[in-house]
Amino acid sequence: MAEVIYSCAHLLVGAYDFSGQLTEMIVNRSSESLDGSTMGTTTRKHKGGVYSANVTAKGLLNLGSSLLDPVIFGGIGTDATLVTAFVNGIPAVACSTAGGYGITAVSVTDVIGGSYGQLLPFDADFQTQHDLVHAVVLDNALSTAWSTGTNNGTAIPLSTSGMSTGEKLYGGFHITALSTSIVSNGVSATIAAASSSGFATSSTRITFSAKTCKLGQWATPIASGSLSTDQPFVRAIITIATGTSTGYSANGLIWVGHQ
Repeated sequence: MAEVIYSCAHLLVGAYDFSGQLTEMIVNRSSESLDGSTMGTTTRKHKGGVYSANVTAKGLLNLGSSLLDPVIFGGIGTDATLVTAFVNGIPAVACSTAGGYGITAVSVTDVIGGSYGQLLPFDADFQTQHDLVHAVVLDNALSTAWSTGTNNGTAIPLSTSGMSTGEKLYGGFHITALSTSIVSNGVSATIAAASSSGFATSSTRITFSAKTCKLGQWATPIASGSLSTDQPFVRAIITIATGTSTGYSANGLIWVGHQ
């Protein structure tokens, strides 16, 4: 595999895409090392412990409304913030090898300041409150918005037959923009599964409740025992409320993962 020049990281935090403000981003997953050494051994013995994960970001501070500083400053200590990181660009739908990672996190650091005369930097740290999950993009509407009505994403193979009893199905849904005057039932989404890519019949696996504001939603993980092994295809279904107009739209990104 060719080397990658690190120049296109993306960071989504809740309802916001902070990619254009980054100069550095690191996704870290680690395990505690437990010392199992006992008397009489000549070499220390170590055993893997619990996992830990976090996403750190550095960049150039922008103090504008709804940009990084006011959002993260106000979110310090807030639980269950959806954070999705892509280390090498946002991949095409169904690509599981391009470095997408999702966590539900708490923001613990918002460091601001530096030396005289430099562009003002920031340093942020998001620590996971659940698992760090490989995020496979189901639908990307960050640039081209979802329109009024039902928006069916591309069906992708995400086999459940290979999931062990300890694995779960995960999902994340970022809503980064809404058209004005969105009606009361807002924007909702589901992740459905089917036996074939044609989706003649399907079952809903994950439901994201309707929202009328920008935000990020982390789905409650679904245990493998609740999934059907004969439905290996999944897709996202995003519904933009119709109301009395056809002019509503929303931007965002939805992903799925299992481990």
